[in-house]
Amino acid sequence: WKADELLKQFADERGMGHTFRATDVGAYFGEAGVTVPDPYFGGEGPDRAGCKHCGGCMVGCRYNAKNTLPKNYLYFAEKMGTEVISEAEVTDVRPLTVDDGRSTVNGQRSNARYAITYHDSSKLFKQTQTVQAENVIFSAGVMGTMKLLLNLRDVKGSLPKLSPRLGQMVRTNSEALLGSVARKSDVNYSEGVAISSIYNHDEITRIEPVRYPDGSSLMRFLAAPLIDTDVSVPLRLLKFLWWSLTHPLDFLKALVLPGWAHNVTILLVMQHADNRMRFRIGRSLFTLFRAGMVADEEPGYKIQAQVEGSHEVTREFAKRTNGVALGSIGENLLGLPTTAHILGGAPIGKNAEEGVVDENFQTHNYEGLFIVDGSIMPANPGVNPSLTITALAEYAMSKIGNKK
Repeated sequence: WKADELLKQFADERGMGHTFRATDVGAYFGEAGVTVPDPYFGGEGPDRAGCKHCGGCMVGCRYNAKNTLPKNYLYFAEKMGTEVISEAEVTDVRPLTVDDGRSTVNGQRSNARYAITYHDSSKLFKQTQTVQAENVIFSAGVMGTMKLLLNLRDVKGSLPKLSPRLGQMVRTNSEALLGSVARKSDVNYSEGVAISSIYNHDEITRIEPVRYPDGSSLMRFLAAPLIDTDVSVPLRLLKFLWWSLTHPLDFLKALVLPGWAHNVTILLVMQHADNRMRFRIGRSLFTLFRAGMVADEEPGYKIQAQVEGSHEVTREFAKRTNGVALGSIGENLLGLPTTAHILGGAPIGKNAEEGVVDENFQTHNYEGLFIVDGSIMPANPGVNPSLTITALAEYAMSKIGNKK
């Protein structure tokens, strides 16, 4: 595809052509649109259909080509008898006491150690329900897991012995989301898989082209003209206003007219440079000054809003595609870093003073409570972390004995 060809040119021009490659993606590349019996799990899994290269991977594959959880882990879990309760938002997890009645399994008293309270997140009136479990795995993504655990430790007091390091060592991929929207519609930039290639721009920087399917243009409302962040926020806003007045056609093409996803290429720029912040319970404008999860900078490890070299690449890409160079409102106008890959918050350590979890990702001070998602990532890999998180999850599960 055109975007991949251009990135290959950039890589060659920098002497980094040997680093350019197609990405490894979770999609079935059989004959486009043709459904075949399970090609992955010896026929035990669901049918799959060949990828149509529509670009819809991140908004939801409509053609049964993307390898999503309902087609692998959840599929086999349900096939083996697990009940999956969707739209269930957990609000409390507490250790059972001697005064709690234990649930029964097949007429026998269970070995439950925890009570989990939840409600249906899709209903206006929240009727809570409670289940009991011997072991509990927190896997709500970094934002969901950190918000719940911090609330259970510091607000509800249900898990007061969780490590004081909870919410620390939170990282991003040191990334920036930029792009270019072509002024003409002669090339369909929405065709392909969501992220189709990657190359090393320098020793610490990797760049990928990202796309959305034709018609999925909601992301445009996060876009802004590409403005360097070396000036104050008020001056950036004035530059945005001046650009809008002096480039009305570009303003309309980039931010108003239909067909944005058809014409746009998003450039995901990632670095493995270290950065850190921490989450805690506090009050801010973003929590409407109510108690909620807030983020603090870690001195000496500030997350930069502008990634070095990213603006130059974006402007060159726009030049070669007759496009309008774009950044985001958060990064370019307000100086706020943006990430698609939030990581960490549950450091690994020998005890509760050093980390939230042990080497098997079980929480210190609470036997049977595990954290298994991006929260346990110990460092910034500088690339998309999904496969690494999967490997960590597989490792964690390998340490739990099989049920008889």
